[in-house]
Amino acid sequence: EPNKVSIEEVEIPEPKSNEILLEIAYCGICGSDLHAFRGKHPFIPLPATPGHEFSAIIEKVGKNISHFQKGDKVTVEPSLTCGECYNCRIGRYNICENLRVMGCQGDGAMADYLIVPSEKVIPIPDELSLLEATLSEPIAVGVHAVKRAGVLLNKNVVIIGSGMIGLSVIINVVKAGAKEITVTDLSDSRLKKAEELGATQTINATKTDAIEEIKQNQPYEGIDVVFECVGVEQSIRDAIEIVRKGGKIIVVGVFGEETKIQMAYVQDRELELIGSLMYTRRDFTEAVQMLANKEVPPELFISKIMPLEKAQHAFEQAFNKEENLKIILEVNKEK
Repeated sequence: EPNKVSIEEVEIPEPKSNEILLEIAYCGICGSDLHAFRGKHPFIPLPATPGHEFSAIIEKVGKNISHFQKGDKVTVEPSLTCGECYNCRIGRYNICENLRVMGCQGDGAMADYLIVPSEKVIPIPDELSLLEATLSEPIAVGVHAVKRAGVLLNKNVVIIGSGMIGLSVIINVVKAGAKEITVTDLSDSRLKKAEELGATQTINATKTDAIEEIKQNQPYEGIDVVFECVGVEQSIRDAIEIVRKGGKIIVVGVFGEETKIQMAYVQDRELELIGSLMYTRRDFTEAVQMLANKEVPPELFISKIMPLEKAQHAFEQAFNKEENLKIILEVNKEK
């Protein structure tokens, strides 16, 4: 049932020949977990075992596996794909026709142990702690979204929403060489983080008309790209309103409900509406490397670390967005 976490004892599973048994160290609570907790996620049926952003130690490897061994520190790309549809065959398996995701349609990492296919396991460099590595997944979402936007060098960008994904987009937009980076949100504490990460202008939409302010202060070229990182009707309507004619809107937020937009503007202004879902392995390994290179400050993102036994409380706390950006569950202590 929605809004309820229950913890159960189950048997430790046995890995098949190409699988790996992981002992989970840490697992982050993500926006889509919160949608699911409320019973509002369009693609996650309840009951679910959540958890798709996590780090772990290898407990046991299947008999066909030689490149990993017990004790290795790893993270995991949580997409489960068929490998046979057209998108899988051309390398865009993040939009596999039969896509399932660990913690969404498959078992997740809010558990002591989890079995995963060996090809999804990504080693963690020595300089990266298991706690920090938990951020690889949300950072990879930003890596992928920014690639979907194409070349951003000297471009003017607006990011709507500075939650975990919005902030991840900021880091990657800065890295891509964008010129003006405006961020809007409803929370001063999150906008402060946006500034620390490189936003050139921040706007609290509860205190001022963000659309008007962006339009009045926009550079000569206008706004080239808008990243929608919230997933509500008003923000996608705002994106269509502020992007320049011929501009792009990258839709990164998860929309829980059907949404009305001004399609006349999309046609008349030759706008490009571009979806962005998850990531591929290359995006994920880039995110791990960015964390290892200290391009991402983990302390800016991690608000609280709570034991798995307190998962109910942790989920409830995660809805307090002014105080909490990323709550991480400690499943097994880092050795």
